[in-house]
Amino acid sequence: MKKYEGLRVLYVGSHPLFTEGASAVHMLKMCQAMANLGIEVECVLPGRVNKEKLFSYYGIKTPFRVTSIAFSGGPARRPLHGFLSAFYARRKRNDFDFVLTRDLVFAWFATKALGVPTVYDAHHPPVNWAAERIISSFSRSKNLLGMSFNSRGLHDIYFCLGMTGQNPIVAPNGFEREAFEGEHDISSLRERLGLPPERKIVCYCGNTYRGRGLEILVRAAAQMPEVEFLIVGGREKDNALWREMARQDGSANFRIEGFVRQREVPSYLLASDVLVMPYSSKVTIRDGTEAGKFTSPLKLFEYMAAGKPIVATGVPSVLEILRPGENSVVTPPDNGGEFIRALGLVLADPELCARISEGARSDAIGYTWEKRVEKIIEGAGITVE
Repeated sequence: MKKYEGLRVLYVGSHPLFTEGASAVHMLKMCQAMANLGIEVECVLPGRVNKEKLFSYYGIKTPFRVTSIAFSGGPARRPLHGFLSAFYARRKRNDFDFVLTRDLVFAWFATKALGVPTVYDAHHPPVNWAAERIISSFSRSKNLLGMSFNSRGLHDIYFCLGMTGQNPIVAPNGFEREAFEGEHDISSLRERLGLPPERKIVCYCGNTYRGRGLEILVRAAAQMPEVEFLIVGGREKDNALWREMARQDGSANFRIEGFVRQREVPSYLLASDVLVMPYSSKVTIRDGTEAGKFTSPLKLFEYMAAGKPIVATGVPSVLEILRPGENSVVTPPDNGGEFIRALGLVLADPELCARISEGARSDAIGYTWEKRVEKIIEGAGITVE
């Protein structure tokens, strides 16, 4: 019998699908993790969704029920989905034990107006005064079973605002363990991905807007022409800036792969020699919000699971997870010279690489999606009848 067999969860998601963003990945991997633990899951999504296409695109192997609430798009799409989903949840109340959601409009209607037991999963601070008022209101509802936060820093932001709810839970993001298990032949991976077979490869994976430290990697490529610098991810309008900067430096060893589907990311990480995260102290998320205190990047946990040496900068939220000298090498943010020196040290020291790689792989076990689900369920005091 699986750990949570008999538990039923309605997951209300509102993020756009089939885009370059990580939010949909998070949403669907959480649903899959719940299904892996024996939970009966129904995921409620906006628009018309082809389940087969959805599961194929996001590499979902353990199926779960998907319900579409169809309506036209536009700027009101997300709040309208939250509103309609709340009434759907009320109508289906006997079919689930609780709702898990990142949708604050849903959380307000469900807990304040409709009496639906809900766990709200926060991933960033309130974006404006209205959001703060909404969250503050439902955080005091008896129908809010718990509030989960993807980092200690985010929890502390909400705590200072006085709205962590009755059961605050710190649950960092995670990774899909199966994607990194088994033997992986690096030569075969590099051949399939079109990567150089013999050169050392330093890989950065993720968004590439300003604040992510890509300028440091351009400089490093110019100083280390024998090393291939590989960038996986990013929007084309952001990547164009770094391509031009590398071209001006004459760095033919700076390669931007661009956006790839999330299911392909592990192959690039496993094919690389060193994985990097050179965030600045002003690192931002997509809307420009500074996020160094609260971000919980999916790539950090995938880096660790890949069992490769990690070189990162010590922004506060990253230091919640990394242990300098034990599972990574960490340098101060905004110091490109120090970061490049640390990268050179790692590339030249096999013993250091082996030690921090093993530390990262060992620590990663505590950050699977299934572990995140367990933290939320246990933290909210939910039990299986």
